[in-house]
Amino acid sequence: MNIVRITSIIARIGIGVAIIFTLSGCSKFPSTPATTGRQLVITLTVRGEVDVDSLTNLGYSRHYFIAIDNDGDPNTGPLAALYPPYGGTGWVTSEDAENSVGLTSFLEYDSENPEGYIYGVEPGSYFLNLTSPDPPITSEILNDGRSIRFTIDFSQIATDNIPADSIDELDINFIATNALPTGGSEYITGREIDGLGSAGQDYITISTATDTTYTDDDTDSSIISDPDLDIVSWQIEVETVSTY
Repeated sequence: MNIVRITSIIARIGIGVAIIFTLSGCSKFPSTPATTGRQLVITLTVRGEVDVDSLTNLGYSRHYFIAIDNDGDPNTGPLAALYPPYGGTGWVTSEDAENSVGLTSFLEYDSENPEGYIYGVEPGSYFLNLTSPDPPITSEILNDGRSIRFTIDFSQIATDNIPADSIDELDINFIATNALPTGGSEYITGREIDGLGSAGQDYITISTATDTTYTDDDTDSSIISDPDLDIVSWQIEVETVSTY
């Protein structure tokens, strides 16, 4: 465990202020206090390893996403973008992607987001209008590199219509891909994408009204040749933590 201690002295009143940031061996962010007391602990597991540091055999980079829809409608969740126009993002779409309905925020972990960041989706078209990135409370690689786990606060997935203290259910999908085509008819040889269910066309709806753990295997998905992109299981924990 590495501990970095930063101390500043306020000369006139002679008070020493010490701020200690603790970095664990696998956590990529300092642990910070919850702001609402309600959190999600989300774990994604692949058949191989969660790997954003090396390229695939075709020279592609790997991208891992946790797509979250906090709009109160279980019929409008996020889907893996299999075909053009690829949802505008290259990885996610929905039944009404044109109006950015079906996705309100997402976690992205890849070479450009090496610690994993949360982005909010604002009104617009095809999920392209995003907020500035926000780090999760914690980010960890687990299970001999096969799993990545994020802890996020409800305030980080709240919307103007459904604030943190009003979140009662969420639609969530786990999506991994090696390419992010954004052109209208762009075709990328060797592109692979995996999500929940058959060809990533499922998502789960969870209740957040009480502390609960949801977990399942993803055994009915299409065959992904790259084991580092093949999602095999997931877990979502809804938990209440002390803010003191």
